[in-house]
Amino acid sequence: MRLRRGALSSLALVFASGAAAGEPQLWVWQLEGDRVLAEAEAPRAPLRVGSLQKPFVLQAWAAAHPAQSPPASFCSGGASCWLLRGHGDVDVSRATAHSCNAYFRALAQATPADLVARALRDAGFVVDGPLSADAAIGLAHDGEPAAVIRPADLLRSYDRLIQEPWRVGEALRQEMLAGLRLATVEGTASGLSGLGVYAKTGTASAVDGRPLHTSGFAIILDGAGSARLGLLARGTGREAARALAAAAQPRASGTSAASDRVRVALFSLLLPHRVVARNVSGVPLSARGGFVGPGGELPLLPGEQLAEGLWELRIDERRLSRRVKAAVEVAGQEDGRLRLIAEMDPMEYVAGVAAAELSSHERPRLRTLGAAVLRFLAGGPRHAFGDVCDSTHCAFFIGRGPRVAWSAPGRARVVHLRDGRGDAPLLDADLRAAIRAESKQPGPAFWTSHCGGRPLSARFLWGAGDAGTTLCPRHDVSSVRGWTRTWSIADAEAAFGPELRDLRVVSDDGVWKLRARTAAGDKDWLYDDAHRRLARVLGWGALPSPADAVNREADSFQVRGRGLGHRVGLCLAD
Repeated sequence: MRLRRGALSSLALVFASGAAAGEPQLWVWQLEGDRVLAEAEAPRAPLRVGSLQKPFVLQAWAAAHPAQSPPASFCSGGASCWLLRGHGDVDVSRATAHSCNAYFRALAQATPADLVARALRDAGFVVDGPLSADAAIGLAHDGEPAAVIRPADLLRSYDRLIQEPWRVGEALRQEMLAGLRLATVEGTASGLSGLGVYAKTGTASAVDGRPLHTSGFAIILDGAGSARLGLLARGTGREAARALAAAAQPRASGTSAASDRVRVALFSLLLPHRVVARNVSGVPLSARGGFVGPGGELPLLPGEQLAEGLWELRIDERRLSRRVKAAVEVAGQEDGRLRLIAEMDPMEYVAGVAAAELSSHERPRLRTLGAAVLRFLAGGPRHAFGDVCDSTHCAFFIGRGPRVAWSAPGRARVVHLRDGRGDAPLLDADLRAAIRAESKQPGPAFWTSHCGGRPLSARFLWGAGDAGTTLCPRHDVSSVRGWTRTWSIADAEAAFGPELRDLRVVSDDGVWKLRARTAAGDKDWLYDDAHRRLARVLGWGALPSPADAVNREADSFQVRGRGLGHRVGLCLAD
């Protein structure tokens, strides 16, 4: 039973970055697929975002000057640019990387104001009147019309900027993308080098209204549907990039993840509206404002904090429950959904991944997978609000179970291991020590359901990382049965866009991509993003692994491949 619940204490606002009082406040928004996640306290109102407007000014210039290229220019600095000494010779890519005011002001001056306003509005900005050239590039003066945008809309607009070709000026977009890549190396976003593919910064008037002060923005994108936006309440865009990099700083090379805590985003693909927690620890556990006795339960609310213990978390509308040994915190989303973060010992996380991924709990396989999980964690956090999520975006994790299969949408049924053992494997002291020792040796940091007889490298699949593959001792090409799928034209267009003329697998500079040819031009999709898009239409089994070939027939696409999962790293198939 619930023993006591007192009134909530009046607490100071906790910074989204976890910074202590007095340190710069950093809010972070994360785009994953169609969803934008943010702390409940993060600003939601439209904001000025400074130089983050500049790529859309280029888009407006391209619409006004079809089939033309903007001339190279010389930035002499002084009053014309934020960099007093100037940027010297600049073109589209270099001006983008260094956010040159002089260059983009000249583009705005050469573009009709209505086209600039239209490009910004199409990107999600609210424009309250005709914009001056300064206002168009994010330098609006007090009292004059300006452009503002909600942070979530800004993330989506930049994702479209990266993903979708322009109908006019596509060559200029490619030059701009080169500048967004260069920005992470030598430009204003150099603090984000190594964390993503594209980045841009912006500096605007202070979000809290302090006169003569600024707030900084930094955005980073991987080009495959995942992006992160940081807002530093007091600072510049360059400082926001550094703060965003620090918030996602990987653990130092060679350090062991086993001494840290792991923060896991639970139910990350569901984001439920209602979750009930039950104390199954056998002892009272504290919650925010009170205690929960053994067997007691409570509905979780935004701001809830559950002390570390064994909790059963239940989503009644999905007939789904999960047990975790962890401390749990709950944050609310703008649409009323809940985001749960479970903080736990790394070995508890290892056991939860093994419970999800392995069909039996044989000690050699537990040791090998456990070591791979610790190497994976040592690579650093993969989300703004937790180190990892519980879906295959990071690693399939079910805590202490139960294992479930979805028998129908919204209905899960419990399944058991074939050897009759419980869901959570037993990691005794000897096995934990063996896992830690093996994790410090060279070995895979990824794992897959089935290698298909031909393992893939991280470089081939994701465009970054190690180009080597992990040998599978159980499968070779001759021992693997392939898979085939049929996608109707209508379903393929629902996933990849209208007027789809062709789909084919290509290797672009040694990276697997699914190329969609449409009336608007070619668009390439990495495996994870293609998988996610097809899942919305045909379910997660529509693309079981990176396909070997896609061929168009009269009314469908025929797809063939091998294996299951991304086929990178340790093969977990029997």
